[in-house]
Amino acid sequence: MSVSILNHVLGPIMRGPSSSHSAAALRIGRVARDLMNGELTQVDVFYDPNGSLVTTHKSQGSDMGLYGGLLGWEADDPRLLDYEKHIADAGIKVTTHYESYGATHPNMYRLKLKGNGDAHTLTAISVGGGMIEVQMIDETPVTLTGGSYALFDASFGNLVTESVTPLTDEQIAQAADPRIINPVLSVLDGGSELPFTTCADMLQYGEEHSLNLPELAIAYESARSGMDAEAIRNLLRRVMGVMQSAVENGQKGTFYEDRILPSQVGGFQEERKRKRMVGGDAMQDVIEAVTAALETKSSMGPIVAAPTAGSSGVVPGTLFGVVRSMENVSEDELIDALLVAGVIGMFIARGATFAAEEGGCMAECGSASGMMGAAIVHLRGGTTDEALTAANLALQNSFGMVCDPIGNRVEAPCLGKNTMAAVNAMSSANMALAGYEHLVPFDEVIEAMDKVGKSLPRELRCTGFGGLAATPTAKKIEERMQGSCSNCKPSTAAKLPETTVA
Repeated sequence: MSVSILNHVLGPIMRGPSSSHSAAALRIGRVARDLMNGELTQVDVFYDPNGSLVTTHKSQGSDMGLYGGLLGWEADDPRLLDYEKHIADAGIKVTTHYESYGATHPNMYRLKLKGNGDAHTLTAISVGGGMIEVQMIDETPVTLTGGSYALFDASFGNLVTESVTPLTDEQIAQAADPRIINPVLSVLDGGSELPFTTCADMLQYGEEHSLNLPELAIAYESARSGMDAEAIRNLLRRVMGVMQSAVENGQKGTFYEDRILPSQVGGFQEERKRKRMVGGDAMQDVIEAVTAALETKSSMGPIVAAPTAGSSGVVPGTLFGVVRSMENVSEDELIDALLVAGVIGMFIARGATFAAEEGGCMAECGSASGMMGAAIVHLRGGTTDEALTAANLALQNSFGMVCDPIGNRVEAPCLGKNTMAAVNAMSSANMALAGYEHLVPFDEVIEAMDKVGKSLPRELRCTGFGGLAATPTAKKIEERMQGSCSNCKPSTAAKLPETTVA
């Protein structure tokens, strides 16, 4: 499946601490529900200790997402806040097991499903930004990414067909025991041959067809999805609305019992009034907006994973922060800026990864910084070459950024890294507009980024075993949040699910 700007880069709309965990797990749960025709009584979840999920499945929202998916919910459903109560009310018993089984990916889920005398197994991975790949149903290797309707025959254990349109009665009749697995992505697979897949090809295509970056993004996504420009822009209008609400709601102050940090944005606002802040209004607007958006996420409000939930403060915070210092910016110009960010993110998704478990925080905040460097240049009337230079510089500046969330919560140092990524985007945009040289072509920068990410030790890729996450204070915070530290403030976190250790 080719990368979609609307699926992979500027989405999904969701709740939860982590798109790799919360949104992806929900989508895996929905596939599992469909495989069982919605009839579930017992689910055994197996996490390999060699991956990342043993230490993060509770705190980063895999449990919340998976339970919501098993119940058939969307990723932004408000009931997700009470997921344990709802799964119990539905009569579904979920048991978590830690067992070495040779997982080939750090975010691998192996599920054993039972219900109404039926039983199946499913193996799937989260590949970053809420995207998934179902790799095995029972003993049958498959490749399902959630962008189409799939028909699985439970009697013979084979995948019969896939379709981007709802399955017909004739198609369903081909299976002795049909299981219809519905799409979980907002934009389905389809369309025609892509106009370009690399940045170099895009520049050539743009020159041949006299297209600017937003128009190139539309051309790509239209070919990828089969949607016309108006439909694409309408979807982005909704995305932008959720982003704006995340900033505005966060600026009012947020509260959520089960999080490490209290709201920080109020203190920033007060010190701005006292004129204590360094830097101009634009930078201060951006820092405030980034903080607000990320605190909406940590309070379980609706956000857009753009490209991930862990970096979800960067795009809205930078966009709406920068715009405050500009005059008469229209909604269409804001959508154009998102399209520019989206096409930059598409190249990163194709050539590297958005998953911190694979590439560290450079894959999340670094990617978002590159996306917004280009978007700012476009908003300021820069050329395509200048926008690409900004993306290039911002990404170069992010190499080697580790992912080490304290207490396995996507709060700290994530808030600081989101802010740094936004300021890096602004600095890189200014450097590009001033004519600074980027030296290395963007396609090569992405290739180098991928190699650096894969070279990071596993401990520094969102496992909780390295960096700040491994400090004594961080471990004490983690214990407090799990309610297991007798000398700490009692935690409001829900109890861990039943576990067995193999």
